[in-house]
Amino acid sequence: MGELGQWDGDFVESADLPMVAQAVRVSFNGGDPVAWRDGAGPVPESEPRAMTVALALIADFVDSVDGPGASSNP
Repeated sequence: MGELGQWDGDFVESADLPMVAQAVRVSFNGGDPVAWRDGAGPVPESEPRAMTVALALIADFVDSVDGPGASSNP
């Protein structure tokens, strides 16, 4: 989430960070982040951008651990 915060003001609104962090936690714990988010109330217009940046950072992390392209393999 620290890296996501560096995008604050450009693509990410700081108010979206707690919701994005929780959706990522739900996903890492094996839950359905979409279903969880649907139950958490209305989605502000800026939140999908924050989630997209978070997913890109997660993909970069996976590629750095498992090798280039690992995040794109099915």
